[in-house]
Amino acid sequence: MNLVYLDLLKKQFNNKISFREKRPGIMQLFAPFYHEDGDMLDIFLQESKENHGKIRISDFGMTLMHLSYSYDIDSPNKERIFNKIVTENGLITENGTIYTDIDPANLYAGIFQFSQTVAKVSSMRQFKNEVVQGLFYEMLKEFVFKDLLQFNPVASVNPLPDRDDLEVDYALTTGGKPIYLFGIKGFNKARLATICCLEFQKAKSSFRSVMIHEDFEALPKKDRSRLTSAADKQFIDLEDFKKNGKDYLERESA
Repeated sequence: MNLVYLDLLKKQFNNKISFREKRPGIMQLFAPFYHEDGDMLDIFLQESKENHGKIRISDFGMTLMHLSYSYDIDSPNKERIFNKIVTENGLITENGTIYTDIDPANLYAGIFQFSQTVAKVSSMRQFKNEVVQGLFYEMLKEFVFKDLLQFNPVASVNPLPDRDDLEVDYALTTGGKPIYLFGIKGFNKARLATICCLEFQKAKSSFRSVMIHEDFEALPKKDRSRLTSAADKQFIDLEDFKKNGKDYLERESA
């Protein structure tokens, strides 16, 4: 590792940083960049083996390890968000390690870019509820097309030929009546699902309706009552559906 660049970097940070050789050729940077919980970011510098003449800034996977203490990236959606944060900020992720190769002349700016990106990844734990809530429909779709394939799911179905305003999120095929699944996030969708069910009943359609709520208790009381009256089956949240939905559908198929 060329010490000239490290000395320059130290001057650019007004001598408020330090280095320690972690392994031969790998220097750990101690700088005032921190995770949300106050722990210092793990930043390592080494000469890039793939890009000659460049310096690699890396976390050696320590960011995800630190994040895993309180938040697991354990689903394709979470993994996609993680990858999006990293790539949109011009960095690379490989086998859990976040890194970037930069010209030595840009090391100072590269350190800031790297630390800001790592801080964003680290903050995923702070908005985990918002992430999950924002991904409700995506997570429902993922579950339907991954775990319910035996029921031949079809998305965005209009059971009544002359009513394209009455759409079912997913239609499932069972041995008996078709199952119409509705994801319910908020009172507007609850009211639309209620109208759909009532119109299908009015048209004498043969079906069973299943509601999967993002949060049943969060709906206004009148919307809960109307939907409960119109629907055949409800799951209070996505976890409830993931846990019990398949068994219910298999019973309906028997």
